[in-house]
Amino acid sequence: MQVTVEAPSKIQRRITVVVPVEQLDQAYDLRITKLAQTAKVNGFRPGKVPLDVIKQRFGDSARQEALSDVIQSTLYTAIDQEKLSPISTPRVEPTSILDGQPLEFVATFEVLPEIEKIHFDVASIEKQTATITQDDVSKVIDHLREQNTTWKKVDRAAQDKDQAIVDFRGTIDGTAFEGGEAHEYPIIIGSNTMIPGFEEGILGAKAGEDRVVTVKFPETYFAKEVAGKNAEFAIKVIRVMAPSVPEIDEAFVRKLGVKSASVEDLQAEIRKNLERELDRLIKSKLKAQVFDKLLEQNPVEVPKALVEREANRIHDELHPHHKGHDHGHSEEEMATFTHAAKRNVALGLLVGEFVKQNKISVNKDNVQAFINTIAAAYENPSEVSKWYATNKRAMAEVEMQVLEEQVMEKLLENVQITEKMLSYNEIVANSNQGM
Repeated sequence: MQVTVEAPSKIQRRITVVVPVEQLDQAYDLRITKLAQTAKVNGFRPGKVPLDVIKQRFGDSARQEALSDVIQSTLYTAIDQEKLSPISTPRVEPTSILDGQPLEFVATFEVLPEIEKIHFDVASIEKQTATITQDDVSKVIDHLREQNTTWKKVDRAAQDKDQAIVDFRGTIDGTAFEGGEAHEYPIIIGSNTMIPGFEEGILGAKAGEDRVVTVKFPETYFAKEVAGKNAEFAIKVIRVMAPSVPEIDEAFVRKLGVKSASVEDLQAEIRKNLERELDRLIKSKLKAQVFDKLLEQNPVEVPKALVEREANRIHDELHPHHKGHDHGHSEEEMATFTHAAKRNVALGLLVGEFVKQNKISVNKDNVQAFINTIAAAYENPSEVSKWYATNKRAMAEVEMQVLEEQVMEKLLENVQITEKMLSYNEIVANSNQGM
């Protein structure tokens, strides 16, 4: 068997295999012999059919099967011999299949790129940071109070912050449009959940009153058929409900799950949660900056097979009910999956190589600390820790995150870090923009 290997690119290999005619003949004879033992031919007892008859009846199919057997066995023998590691299914193309002549075929497949020394030349990097203030804690409590708002029917005109229960029907140039009609629909006035002008049109209306409101759909409205158009809504107010926001008392605090019913304990718990989230966001933002630089300074060609797998993983994670199918995603959406997948694959290859070059291993203490931080946000931290200890996939994900943090720390050893103080809300906003 003769083997020739070519490298059309850093991630592609083209292997040409020439198999002696004797090997192909042996595989064919083996197939014929096996068929002779089991084949059923009229006029002959099983196992007594002459080989000439077997060859006449089954020769073509036996030769195709023998050809397939030889290609498969010799291909993987050649791959092993040349110490190649395919990461995609080899695409095989026979180039020469002639009776009495050696078999020649070509197989192409992708391999991982060979990455030399990792470069990371960064003099300084900015780290965003913040401090949790009492105002941050108070905003969370206010939000919790709003979430626990109760509504009481009132016999007066609708005011700002009231909830109006309405029927409405919208038309454009006198014609109704899809999604423009609803019955007993709750709207909190001032919440800005409706298109501009709609909620304002309900202000001052009482139960039983009819209103006609003219509005314009934003140019960027998601429903393209109505975007940028003027519409007229006929609105009937069914009920007006006034909000009742709970006071910050023992009953409210106990309802939120604080057993002591202490406002101070509630504030302390909220502060801890905010500090945990702040720490996560700061690390995440810094890691993104570091890894962006790593990718920028170490361009790497990524195998299509790995990109496709990662794009499918991202898709299935975002659309678990559509697992294994694109379900009509637009080209823009699929391009987004592919773009993110390319980055993830390239980063994974670079991080893996950096770990190997610097002989970094996962710090078990850091892994446990990471799990403890996650578990602290739950009512029974010990149960969460036990779950991670028995769930191999979840533990592997944690270990990978810890390993990435260790890589980040190693990359930053000789980098000057300057801190930029922001508010907690600014950190959150910046993180959302980067998603």
